[in-house]
Amino acid sequence: MPMYQKDYYRILQVHPDAEPDVVQAAYRRLARKHHPDSGGEPARMQELNEAYAVLADAAQRHAYDRWYRLRRPGPAPAASSPAYTLLRNLMPTILTLIVLALLVLDLLRLGLRGAPEITLLLVTVGWLIYHFSGLKRLGK
Repeated sequence: MPMYQKDYYRILQVHPDAEPDVVQAAYRRLARKHHPDSGGEPARMQELNEAYAVLADAAQRHAYDRWYRLRRPGPAPAASSPAYTLLRNLMPTILTLIVLALLVLDLLRLGLRGAPEITLLLVTVGWLIYHFSGLKRLGK
């Protein structure tokens, strides 16, 4: 994919979703205004020609649009950050370990006859986390 250096949509003053006829009309309007025969600068006209050559050709515009969307500044989606992915993958394990630790502490502190309801609740929550978090698939 070619590397573009300029924002051709800004140069032609059109929206990235503009139809080809809108791009052509914008080019013609700006070409009349900036043509060297009309007192415009040759460098500006060359820039307009370059932008129009890319945006008028469907294949070149498609390639340019892919580059344009990738290079535009903006916050990266949270789902793609390594920290989010790591946290998402480790969270079920962390929750399971917390529940198991609470279960062990409960057994050590109260014994089986001290609070069977809490023990049963902790075991059930631990099993649900294990079952629905995908940890079951990791062992296979």
